[in-house]
Amino acid sequence: MSRIRLSLLAIPLISFVAGCATSGGSAVKPATDKPIVLEFKGKPGETSETRYLSNARIRSYQDQQLIRDRTESVDFTVNTHVSAYNEKNKILGFEARTVRKDGTVPLHDFAFPELNEQIEYEVRGSGEVLKAGNFPRQSLFFVPSLPIPKKPVSVGDTWNMEHTWFSSKEGIPLKLEVVGILKNVVNCEHGKLCADVEVSGHVSLLAEPVEKSAKFASRLWGRMLFSLDRGDVIWSEMRSQEEMGMQADRMVVSSCMLSETKLSDKFKTEFNCEPGEKPVEKVPRL
Repeated sequence: MSRIRLSLLAIPLISFVAGCATSGGSAVKPATDKPIVLEFKGKPGETSETRYLSNARIRSYQDQQLIRDRTESVDFTVNTHVSAYNEKNKILGFEARTVRKDGTVPLHDFAFPELNEQIEYEVRGSGEVLKAGNFPRQSLFFVPSLPIPKKPVSVGDTWNMEHTWFSSKEGIPLKLEVVGILKNVVNCEHGKLCADVEVSGHVSLLAEPVEKSAKFASRLWGRMLFSLDRGDVIWSEMRSQEEMGMQADRMVVSSCMLSETKLSDKFKTEFNCEPGEKPVEKVPRL
């Protein structure tokens, strides 16, 4: 399951131009004019493989001087097995296991299992996480993976999502506010349909910082391809920008995350990205 993942020092999410990429703008005619329903679902017994790449640039300033500039990257693969799907109650059960990891960044910072760790999930079709292993409900693991509209949507429609949780290390209360917009409905997976969803939002503190003059600002944006047939995100590119501390002494984190679920014998995404402020303008043809 591709997820919007956030922490005080690692917000991917969630840039690249894939081969055979197409613009997701409104100039491209939708593959259907009918309203579509976005909801998570799955077929019991189905197994999928998803690759993720996270790249973050972290700059530290002291007395307004740059004293450290470093990059943290991690490339990993997660296998997901659907164990149950209650169509009446629209509750999906699945297990996620990380089977490959290249990098030292803790995967729990993105609410993913560590290498060879398995986590059992239960998720409503609306995206609400009901269970995430033994992690507490106030943790990052319960942040919904995608803003899901409550009713069928057409191209151009927007919807909101809000969620609060506590940072794992400091126990700081945080609030995520996200807006989703259906940019297009495109053909994918050999003639099936995918929703091209643009996501933007920010994270705010729900408590005053210890230092009254300290500030925290965070925004995120990106694009996702949501398979209407599979009921899951099959590709995503998310970016974020964070700044925390005071004007003279602060930390700035720019990050990006790519993901793709393997639908054939190989991945089609070019897995590289440089953190920056450019928008995500294109989606690949999967």
